[in-house]
Amino acid sequence: MRMSLQDSDDMSETTARRHGLERFISTSESEAEARVDIGIVSRRGFLNVRLDPRNGAAAEAAGRVLGQSLPLASNTFTGAEHRVYWLGPDEWLIETGAQRAVGLAGELAEALADHHAIVSDVSGGHIALRMTGADARAMLAKGCTLDLHPRKFGPGQCARTGLGKANVLLAADDAASCTILVARSFADYLCRWLAHAARPHGVRFSMLQET
Repeated sequence: MRMSLQDSDDMSETTARRHGLERFISTSESEAEARVDIGIVSRRGFLNVRLDPRNGAAAEAAGRVLGQSLPLASNTFTGAEHRVYWLGPDEWLIETGAQRAVGLAGELAEALADHHAIVSDVSGGHIALRMTGADARAMLAKGCTLDLHPRKFGPGQCARTGLGKANVLLAADDAASCTILVARSFADYLCRWLAHAARPHGVRFSMLQET
């Protein structure tokens, strides 16, 4: 098993300290009767895990550490203590608390030590947005080629897609709520795109604290 944790302590500390969108938040205008609420989540950590799911022992070992199974169905995610997103047949992204990420990476590395697997702390690379509201999907459809109707993209489903000019991971939490994971380098652009796309609907941005 290989584990990539170079500078993970520093990255997680930086992630907990700031998210890079302070300027955007300080200058954004929120509408009193917004039909779309967008929360920028602070203090999040992310781990990338790669293993062969045909190795049942490896998948089970990871599941024991996480307290939940790795989702094996394509384009799905599970949410319990952690949010675990399917990225490909042998790849998952784990979203957890920023302070938990380093310890969790070590626990996964130990559990997978006898298997061909890779655990990487990628906490410095992602920003999480939680979007809710009756018009959320209609707003996203302006810049996304996915069919976002709840019958086609229902709760528990996720997909990597383009949104505006940014590549994102989009996850459906329920019919009126979704999560967007975007590269930190594109986060400011994406928030400005969302603010523009939401003008006809009314939008409210806020900071979310999640443990």
